[in-house]
Amino acid sequence: MGDRARDLVARTGLPVLLLADLSGEPTLTAGTGDDPPRYISTTALYQGGLRAEIHAPGGPKPEQLVRAALPGGSKTSTGYLATPGEMTLAVEVGHDGLLARAAVWRGWTLLQLTEAGRSRLPGLRLIGADSLPTGRPGRIVTLTSDS
Repeated sequence: MGDRARDLVARTGLPVLLLADLSGEPTLTAGTGDDPPRYISTTALYQGGLRAEIHAPGGPKPEQLVRAALPGGSKTSTGYLATPGEMTLAVEVGHDGLLARAAVWRGWTLLQLTEAGRSRLPGLRLIGADSLPTGRPGRIVTLTSDS
């Protein structure tokens, strides 16, 4: 898993956020946007729809991300998101047994969608954040012959 995440970091110029406490291999993807096209997000999608995302600066705000992740959720509240070496103040919303949390950390916006009702914060693994400048945009998308 770590090699696939590191490959995605190298291709996109954005970190990859993984949920450390889940079993199974997630599907890793990268979102594109802007003009010229550049990478704007990375996503790790797990079974059951649980996921972790990182968005480049200028992307959606934390409240927008939690609302999009759980559109049926009630009002947002304040919580915490575990990040490497610290806790970050986050926006959260719960719905139908799930909890979405999002926060800005080192210039990137992080989102995690996990099961609600856990007694402790979900463990996260952040791949590539230490090797990249803080909160920079993703790389410009280049098409190759195998794209």
